[in-house]
Parts: sequence; C-alpha cells; structure tokens
Amino acid sequence: MTKKLFWEDPYETKFTAKVISLNEFGFILDNTLFYPESGNQLSDRGYIKIGDYKFRIEQVSKDGDDIIHHIPPDLKDKIKVDDKVEGEIDWQYRYGLMKAHSSQHIFSAVLKNSYDIDTERAVLNYEEVFLQTSQKLDYNELKEILYEVNSICTSKNYKINAKIVPRDKAQEIADKIRSQIPNEPEVRLMEIENLDLVCCGGTHVQNTREIGNLFIYDFKKGNEIKYYVGNKATLNFSNINVNLINLANNLNIPILKIREIVKKRLKLLENAQSLQKDLSLKLLEVISKSPANVINELSLFYVEFDIDIKILNKSLDMFPPSSLIIVNMGNNKIRILSLCEELNANKLIQKLIQNYNGKGGGNPKSAQAVLNKMPEDLLVEIESLLKNE
Repeated sequence: MTKKLFWEDPYETKFTAKVISLNEFGFILDNTLFYPESGNQLSDRGYIKIGDYKFRIEQVSKDGDDIIHHIPPDLKDKIKVDDKVEGEIDWQYRYGLMKAHSSQHIFSAVLKNSYDIDTERAVLNYEEVFLQTSQKLDYNELKEILYEVNSICTSKNYKINAKIVPRDKAQEIADKIRSQIPNEPEVRLMEIENLDLVCCGGTHVQNTREIGNLFIYDFKKGNEIKYYVGNKATLNFSNINVNLINLANNLNIPILKIREIVKKRLKLLENAQSLQKDLSLKLLEVISKSPANVINELSLFYVEFDIDIKILNKSLDMFPPSSLIIVNMGNNKIRILSLCEELNANKLIQKLIQNYNGKGGGNPKSAQAVLNKMPEDLLVEIESLLKNE
C-alpha cells in the first residue's frame, strides 16, 4: 500500500521514500507525491533519483492501493526492493492539472446549481478541460455560466478543502454531495466554500482565485465545452485581444461593435454568394448552348472560372449527352467532366499530369488536377490529346 502524500500537501514537490516492490511496469514506493492517473485526471510527471541514477517519470498508475511509477524495462535492473529514493514532481505541470481540476468542479457546480444540468463526462489535461453536459445550452446561457465561473475563479476567493470521512457519514449528507458516493470504507470529500461538495481523489488548489480566467475555445452540439486555464488561457486571451484590435482597425470600427458589424457583413456575403450562384447557373446555361469545339460528335465546353462542383453537377443536364466539360479554375487547377461513356476524364487528367507535372485524379466521369505548369492554351492541348487517342 502506498501512502498518498499528494493528499496531505498537494503543494509539496519533493519527498523521500523506499521501494517496496517491483512489477512488469515499474516500481512501487511506500509513499509518493506522484498522483496516479485516475478520475479523468492525468498523472503527475517528474523525476525519481536512486543512488547515481535519475529516472524521468512520465506515467503513474494505480493498482488497488498501490501506486506504480512506470519506467522502461531496460532500467529495471537499476532498482531493487528497499532502495531509498528521492522524488520530485514537475510543479508547473502539477499546478496546471490542479487548476484544471478545480475549475471543472466549479463549472460543474454552477451548471448544476443554476440550471440543474449534470456533467456527464469530464476530461482533465494540463491547463485544459473538456466537459460534456446532460442538456444543451444556448449561447446566452453559456455566457451567463462563464461570467459566474470566471467571477468565482478571479475574485470570490472561495476556499477549497478536502476531508476523509467514513462512508456512513457521507451517506448522511448524500443530498448535499454532487456525485455518487463510492463503495469504500472511507470517502474523500472535496468542498468548495459556499458552492460545492463532491467525492474526489484528485489534486486541487487551495482557493478559487488561484485558477484565474477560463478561456472557452470550443463549443459544439450545445453540450460539449472545451476551455483553457492558467498560462494557456492567458496566452489565448492575449492573442484574441490583439487580433480583435487588428480586425477592428482594418474594418475601421470600434472593437465592441465587431460582432454586430460582422453579422451584417456575413448577411451581405450570404446574399452575394446566392447571387453568384444564380449568375453561375445562368452563365453555364449560356455556355451549354455554344460548344467551344466539336470533335467526332464530341462537344467540348470550356468554363474559364472557378465554380463550385455542386453547382456544376446540378447543371450537367443542360449539356448535350456527348459532352466534355473543361474547367479552368485558375491557379493551375483543372477539372474535367465527361458525359460520354467512351471518354475517360481521369485518363485525360493523367495525360496532362504526365506532360506538365502535378498531382490529381478522379474517376471516368470527373477528375481534377493541380499542374506545376499550365499549357499555353488548355483547350488546344486537350483537343490535341483527343485527336491522338
């Protein structure tokens, strides 16, 4: 059984211990500051020194009451039972995990207290958290929750305390505990003053103000939230802040009106795209009536502008049954569509790639390529390839 020093003082970084056993993965100590991966929290990292040897510890796991410090197999002959060791955890990494874990408790507590929404899944990484909630949130609800969580993490300074109690004592206050009570003789409770009480074996900061602001960088499906804390949050706040200033200056608008202006311009863009689609369809209709050339009853049509393949596919009925459509999209990009069973679009593309280098492919009906060099006259080049078949 390994004594959990990280429960006694999660802010301590150095310790001494004794090797009590070895197994196929590594060694077990009589006590350790290394937190093992569990409860969706990653394990600590750091170093173990045994005599003249210093081992980098990247992974720590649990096996019942034992905590295994993983090392490569070729290093096991350097360790034996009863060896005295000196250990040191990577404090910056530990502190980032502590902030992430404590912030997740706060976020989940606010979700539960304000909206009666449970946290179905939580994944804790270094200065990073993923949450999946039991119900969907809209953007206004997310904004309110983030404001409350950030207030707690920056200014309210709630104390965070851990205590171990007998399971029957925990059962007596089960209605106050925001989690299931594990079936163990003793239960470790993590309490955030005035906010939350939950069963937890992880490492946490001492007060909420240590955490600092959260930065949400992903919100999908209404119930999947990803955010940063600590240095990662600060870095992203700084980058986004400066990028917004730059954008506001480029648009010549106040920074606080960016959302409003961008929404208006997105609407204009949507209208422009709709108009462009209509114009493209009308232009294709005109092109379909005037082939650029006819070779052995095969009609060649030349489209000299970049067009969405979905729009092009919708327009194929406009063209005669025996047609070859050549699209010059610019930037050395070419697309060929064949409506003729006897003519393979991909074979033509491969011949162009062979002659002008590049890459691409497709199928007998539709193929595309990016050439290193464009023919002087693409239509003439394809006509030549067709005549030589």
